[in-house]
Amino acid sequence: MPARPAPDHPAPQPPEEPGAPSGIRAYGEVVRSPGMPVWTGVVLCQRLPIAMSPLALVYVGHAATGSYVLGAVLAGVFALAEAVAAGPGGRRFDRRPAGPELRTVLAIQSVALGLLALPLVGTSPLPVPVLVALAAIGGAVASGAHGGLRSLLLRTVPESTHQAALSLEATTTTLLWAVGPAVVAGLAALTSDLVPMVLIAGTSALGAVLAIAVRDQGPAVDESSHTSMGAIIAMIWPALLQEAAVLMCVGAAYTALPPLLAESSTDSDWAGPLLAAFAAAGIVGGLAYGARTWPGAYRTHSAVLVLALTLSMLVAAAPIGLPGLIFFLLLAGLVGTPALTARAAGVQQLLPESRWATGFSALYAAGGVGFGIAGFVTAGLIDTSGARTALAVSALLATTAVIVSALAERRSTT
Repeated sequence: MPARPAPDHPAPQPPEEPGAPSGIRAYGEVVRSPGMPVWTGVVLCQRLPIAMSPLALVYVGHAATGSYVLGAVLAGVFALAEAVAAGPGGRRFDRRPAGPELRTVLAIQSVALGLLALPLVGTSPLPVPVLVALAAIGGAVASGAHGGLRSLLLRTVPESTHQAALSLEATTTTLLWAVGPAVVAGLAALTSDLVPMVLIAGTSALGAVLAIAVRDQGPAVDESSHTSMGAIIAMIWPALLQEAAVLMCVGAAYTALPPLLAESSTDSDWAGPLLAAFAAAGIVGGLAYGARTWPGAYRTHSAVLVLALTLSMLVAAAPIGLPGLIFFLLLAGLVGTPALTARAAGVQQLLPESRWATGFSALYAAGGVGFGIAGFVTAGLIDTSGARTALAVSALLATTAVIVSALAERRSTT
């Protein structure tokens, strides 16, 4: 398969099968597909720990040293290990059935993260290097499961419902990322700093047990396709840039919104409800996008939606008052999840089935890099230039990324 589509090849298009289900029917077919109950249980047990871990690791660091500095380091190590290992981890799912791989990686993740809560049984805190190593293992070992579960989903449901299935998956992930940190904060407040990590480890272990019921023969083998990670990256790098742009904006919203509200003479505690509304808007947008077939190519959908997201965040950073900030923040949330769905659908059509998990995991890693960049931008600018500037710089970087990627995709198909 060439690194780019040949000029006479059309860009991947959404399927337009006669009588293909749409709206509630499409989601109904996805939910009723054999294997979906098991897939849903495993995906909840895999994604919820990932959503909970960053904040839970902050509490682990605080419990070990009395300072939140180590916690921030542990959360950063966890995210970096995820990003580095996601591609190779996804490649493992392209080479073997999903069930055994899920059981292995979720079990190891459960043990690694569970050891972080050892002081609950009366032991002294683990040495800092051990905490860092366990956080890295916990982030890295199951990072390929994100792409592996998405590939398994597409093998589980009818082809005519792939877009609906991807939208349902994206909205589920958005929901879990909204719920996860709140669960951690509430549990830590009611119990202790280490109890959230026990729940995380237990949830991963439950996912490993549920994976016993996964029935999967593995992806169809395509011996003629490139096997190297480099060839896949060369083919889908515009999609990776756009994924990073989306998560850069999301990361900027999460890190810059509380101080931005304070700068606007608004209680920073409103950041929590606003971010929950941001996530809820993403769920609504994701479900609306997956409910029907839209005209044009997936790459066009993605470019338009990601650009709308980055520009909305850029306007939100302007001094337009609290009502304007809320409006454009919700608009950004509304288009964010559909953008991720369109990107995933485009990658799925570009790659053979035997490379889906690798491509999806690379998207996941790119998103993590984008989120991390936003954190560094906010940390570097918030004290010197203010939260408004930090949010604007992140949005400008994301806008540049989507323009570059859209132009590259346009050239590859003309």
